[in-house]
Amino acid sequence: MFRIYSGEKPAPEINQWGKLFVDGWKINIVMILYAIPAIIIALIFGVFAFIPALFGPVATGQTPNVMAFAGVLFGLAITFVVILVLFLFAYMGVVRLGKTGKIGEAFNFHAINETISKGVGWLGYIGYYILLWLIAIIFIVILMILAIIPLIGWLLMFVITPLWAVFMARYMVNIYEAGE
Repeated sequence: MFRIYSGEKPAPEINQWGKLFVDGWKINIVMILYAIPAIIIALIFGVFAFIPALFGPVATGQTPNVMAFAGVLFGLAITFVVILVLFLFAYMGVVRLGKTGKIGEAFNFHAINETISKGVGWLGYIGYYILLWLIAIIFIVILMILAIIPLIGWLLMFVITPLWAVFMARYMVNIYEAGE
């Protein structure tokens, strides 16, 4: 994946396993670091969802389950929006990591913003991002259908999932390269 994110054409050969392993962990580290704010927000809202469950019935007379459920839904909605915004930058950050080889460049928000603005623009990028999510939903539905088929379906899932990863990486690289 790292080689695809670097823009290597045609599809790279699978060799230098040690370097591939290290480069793969660079991508994992970047994605985990991008996810930390969303994880913190989810934990905060998770804790706040239980406060109404404990003290809400005394103050409002409502059942604790309704108050906790409302808090959880609100927290999930906020967390989902934060994830969407973070991953707008994360995908381009990983491409930037692939292009430069430096983890720090994955968090160069100014350069990422400049690349998107000069290329497809923010509205275009968000449109492409939404399109990718819609394609991902279709892909997940296909995987769920395949999961129903014992053994053969699972084998097919193992074959087409890497193809999806390559498609997604190449898709993001093409968007990034439009701004170079």
